[in-house]
Amino acid sequence: MNRDIEKLLKEKWFLVAADLTAVIGILCLGLNPKDGFEAFLAVAGIMGASLFVVIPVLKEGSGKSERLAEQARLRTALAEEIDRLREDFRAGTEAVNRRVTEVELTARKTTDAAVAAVAQRASAEINALKASLAEGEVRLQELQQSSGQNTETKEAMDDLGARVQSLANAVRGAVADVEEITEVAARRDDVTKQIQESAEEMKAVWDEVKKAAQKADRAVTKVESAVEALQTRLDALAENPPVASAPSQPSVVDDEPEAELISEEEAETPVLELEDEPVAEVTAASPASGGTSLIINLMIGIGNKPFVRGTGPGLSPDKGIPMSFLGIGRWQWISPDAEAPATVEIWKNDQAQIGEPVHLSGGEPVEIDEAHFSGA
Repeated sequence: MNRDIEKLLKEKWFLVAADLTAVIGILCLGLNPKDGFEAFLAVAGIMGASLFVVIPVLKEGSGKSERLAEQARLRTALAEEIDRLREDFRAGTEAVNRRVTEVELTARKTTDAAVAAVAQRASAEINALKASLAEGEVRLQELQQSSGQNTETKEAMDDLGARVQSLANAVRGAVADVEEITEVAARRDDVTKQIQESAEEMKAVWDEVKKAAQKADRAVTKVESAVEALQTRLDALAENPPVASAPSQPSVVDDEPEAELISEEEAETPVLELEDEPVAEVTAASPASGGTSLIINLMIGIGNKPFVRGTGPGLSPDKGIPMSFLGIGRWQWISPDAEAPATVEIWKNDQAQIGEPVHLSGGEPVEIDEAHFSGA
């Protein structure tokens, strides 16, 4: 309270001095306090003199409350937008984590099943190889004992060659199984590597969201400082208005300060920037009333901006042109040639194309909504 009184005496001293002068003048009239009518006149005069201070203070308090309410509304809207972005990011992160867990479980089950099947088949083939080798040794001993009989020796040698060939085929199958196991393990390593890269990308996105929130907070603080500075300057101009040079033309005197105030307010209006996008642009372009132009209704997200590429006047298929900001979720591009046709592609931040190309027949504006970009 003492601080408010100190501020009042410092900034409105001339009003306080005028009030005191009026009160002293009323007291100097020498009104009789015992006379009811004169006492009423003295009280009424003193109360009327107090209006010199009360009315400006009430007006200033009303304007200040409106500014504080507007600042609180902007803060609330910004906080809601940041909370919504955080919730969307958290939901996306949880979905990615669930999907990663499912992919890991599926890959692990597939790999384990393949390894178990290959191991079982390899074990069976190894047992068969051992049995075949034992039988071959017995057959070889029999051949050595009956080496005098040429016919039986030839048949036994043929049988032994067939067994050796079957053993070779079994060995080839075992080698193929081992190669299959190696390939499955390599695929699982690739999946694990992709999962790790996705986690790192999500972490980088989260860091960018945090930086955007910090920038938004700093921008709000900057806006508030600019508003307070502007209000201080307006108060100074209101306390010391420019002196009129031509009393016979009151209309000119009244209009000049207003024009000066408006120009200064527009010159000092801050621009709220989030990720290099003019989100808080005050002077947005108006939609074209005729000629070749394209208007899109697209919520592209904070920090992003649509660009146009294509074929036609002023367009290039390799480098985009930023679209003009009309309002929240509304952008416009106007062709340099009002009658020429054009084929326009919409690119997000001039990096990735969104939606299908739009053909403009020329001579009239075309407007598309968000369903065009979602594929509906």
